[in-house]
Amino acid sequence: MKTVDVVHLDVCYGAHQILEEIAFSATPGEMIGICGPNGSGKTTLLKAMSRIVAPSGGEIYYNNQNMENLSFRMLAQRVAVVPQETAINFDYTVREIVMMGRHPYIGRFASESREDHAICDRVMRLANVSPLAEMPVNAISGGERQRVLIARALAQEPDILLLDEATSHLDISHQIEILSIIRKEMEETTTISVFHDINLAAYYCDRIILLKERKIAAIGSPEDVLTREMIRLVYGIDVLISTHPTTGRPYILPLYTYGMHDAMAGRVHIVCGGGCGTPLIRRLHQAGWHLTTGILNVLDSDYRTAEELGIPALSEAPFAPISEASSSLLMEYFEKADKIILVAMPVGRGNLDNIRLLHPHAKKTVIIGSSESFEDYTGGEAGCVLGSLIENGARVETSLDSAMLHLRKQTNSG
Repeated sequence: MKTVDVVHLDVCYGAHQILEEIAFSATPGEMIGICGPNGSGKTTLLKAMSRIVAPSGGEIYYNNQNMENLSFRMLAQRVAVVPQETAINFDYTVREIVMMGRHPYIGRFASESREDHAICDRVMRLANVSPLAEMPVNAISGGERQRVLIARALAQEPDILLLDEATSHLDISHQIEILSIIRKEMEETTTISVFHDINLAAYYCDRIILLKERKIAAIGSPEDVLTREMIRLVYGIDVLISTHPTTGRPYILPLYTYGMHDAMAGRVHIVCGGGCGTPLIRRLHQAGWHLTTGILNVLDSDYRTAEELGIPALSEAPFAPISEASSSLLMEYFEKADKIILVAMPVGRGNLDNIRLLHPHAKKTVIIGSSESFEDYTGGEAGCVLGSLIENGARVETSLDSAMLHLRKQTNSG
């Protein structure tokens, strides 16, 4: 059964087309997130679905009935809307505002029933606004007022709930609280919500619609829609897509270009392992350096980070020694690098050559961490190699921040 069916919807403001050929369906209990850059038509889509603006083409069906054939009373019984912001010009109390959600069910000359009051009390508790019940709605904070409007929508007990960034004014704890309530308490309600925060949409939504330049660029599950290529296409930014360790949903990490724009031509090779290099790899990549790394075990988290970012990484199979071919390639990477950064890491017999082969390049090597910071599983040999590197000119930095500062200074002076 389709609760919502949007068929080839077009919306124009005068001669300016805002939405074009929008088509999708939704089923009971489904939550669909609408995401996209500013001006892509997200709010306009919800306004068309709530009959605030008239479509210039296409149709919208609710429970197989054309929206245009529904009276405003019937539409209010089926569809609840929570906008971004609502100006309330009269000093209604919080309870009176929430009770407005019951008005579509109350006859013209009838009064609120005991059931209406019970429903209002329940949704006020859910939205955590019961202590505010007798306060004027204009005397409470903007975030509190938004929770009141959400409570009003819950009181309507609608088939369809339309949220236009309705949680954007709330702090993160209340955002999670309200969205969790909607998912739990409105299991049979179809929810269509505009999201500014893609990660919230990825967590709560069954499907996501990405809008770009009036049209649907993609629609599907968060895993199918929120890809690096699609985010770059729609938003024009580069991101990392990770899997959240507890939810299993995709998690978006923007790649910010900041700080060292003058380092764009710099080449850095990173010697790391065991996950120790991931913070450095991410920061240098964000800052614009051309990176290489390795030699790494293909199961190493540093190797996975390099793969995510498209960074060339020398690798070996798990538990395999470093081969002559890999050693030869590593020396080529060392030669091409302007700087080599060695991160404090576990060192065993299998990866000892990563630091032993650094000797000819000691003067352009930066070691992050003291000798004691390295986990030495070689019976002290790794410590001797590190000491020799320092004696031959390798620089020691105590932290990632100080190493980044050194690189900046070297680039500016060069």
